[in-house]
This record gives sequence, C-alpha cells and structure tokens, in this order.
Amino acid sequence: MLSASVLSCAPSMSRHTYRAVIAYDGTQFAGFAHVPGERTVWSVLQSALTSVVPGLGKLAAAGRTDRGVSAIGQVLSFHASEPVSVDAISRALHEAAPGQLAALDVRRCSSAFHAQYSARQRRYLYLLPDPDELLDVARMDRMLGALVGRRCFSAFARSTPYGKDTIKTLSEARVQRVMGGDVRFDFMAESFLRKQVRVMVSTAVREASWGGDDDALLRIAAARDREATPHPAPAEGLVLVAVGYDPVKLRG
Repeated sequence: MLSASVLSCAPSMSRHTYRAVIAYDGTQFAGFAHVPGERTVWSVLQSALTSVVPGLGKLAAAGRTDRGVSAIGQVLSFHASEPVSVDAISRALHEAAPGQLAALDVRRCSSAFHAQYSARQRRYLYLLPDPDELLDVARMDRMLGALVGRRCFSAFARSTPYGKDTIKTLSEARVQRVMGGDVRFDFMAESFLRKQVRVMVSTAVREASWGGDDDALLRIAAARDREATPHPAPAEGLVLVAVGYDPVKLRG
C-alpha cells in the first residue's frame, strides 16, 4: 500500500484552489487522460473528488502519462466553490483505488497555481531490466549527456500536434546501474514532448549496442528525422518522479 502525509497551506482569498501530489501504478489504468469507457487515472480521480469537493472545477495535471506509465510525484490542481477539508480530499483519493493510487500531499493553495502551467521542471526515471549486464551503461550515459541543453527534440517525439514547438531544454540526462541488475535513466526538463523520454531510452540502447560514438544521439537530434529513431521503450518502465514549481505560486 502507498503511504500518505497530508499538509495544509494558507488559503487563497479569492477562490478555493487545491493541490494534490499523487502516486499511482500505471499498469492498473488505461493512461491518465479521460477516455470514454476506459478506467483511466483521470476518471478515477474525477469520481472520487466529485463526491467531496463542492462545485469541482476542471482537474489539471502536471503531465498526462500514457497507458502503463506510473507516477510517484504527479501533481493535480482543481478549484472548489466552497472550502473543503484537505483530510476529506485525501481520504477520498485513498479510497478511490486502494493499493493502486494514493495521495501523498494535499494542500490548499493560491488561486494562481495550475498544476500544468505553473510547472518549472519535470523529472522522470526509466528502469530497464538488464540481469546479464549486457548494456554499455557508461556509453549510454555519455550519449545522453551530450543531449543536455536547448535544442530540437523532434526526432525523439511521436504524435506531435501540428504547430507544437519541439525545442526543449534538457537539463539532466544520466544513466547508472542499480541494485538488482536494472539500468536507471534519469531525465529532467521543464517539459517533454510526447514519448520523448521513452524514445531517447530506446535510441540510446540501440546506438550503444552498435558501438556508436558519444555524439550519436546529438547527430540524430540535429537531423530531426524520426525515422532514424526506433520505437519507444515499453511504457511500464517509465515513472514520473517529481514536478518542480515556483515557491511563490505554491504559497499564494
């Protein structure tokens, strides 16, 4: 079972805005976003919050994770027409899907806070099993490290909406072997393109297995050719770890 701690912060004077940090097992849901007829994280949250939040406003999230992707630091925000106890919100979220979803932190915050638009950084990790230790971790670390900086990541994206900006600033990309034979990939940026992390992982694995140079991924990024990158790594290895915000927006 997932644990929880519930905190409260100074209320907004204008409207009742709440923030919740949640964790969930993505293998138990059909993704985060609302899909008619599917059990998604959004549908479970919406049902649970409607029961306790008067005049529940639109539910916003820091990231709409794909089917199979988990989170230990997903952030939500929503408005209420009347004040509601953060304890009541936390209980409702815990009871919505026991063992599959939990509230880690619930607060009342500034009306200016928005889970998606107020975010300043997002951190993901990807765990890839490698029990026989066949992967060249050091080479992948150098390849992905070369991508750190501001550039076009279109080659690593999938299903990009027309007109969407594909220039992103990758502030961290690291690879290390961890206990149990897994290889851990860590990424941080203000935001990512759809499936960007999973394609960077699969491309690094492929290029390292081919003995590619340290700038192999950098050259692929510069070419902006999606056909030069493989299918995304499986969604089940990806976890949304944390989302960073301006402290002023959190305090109100």
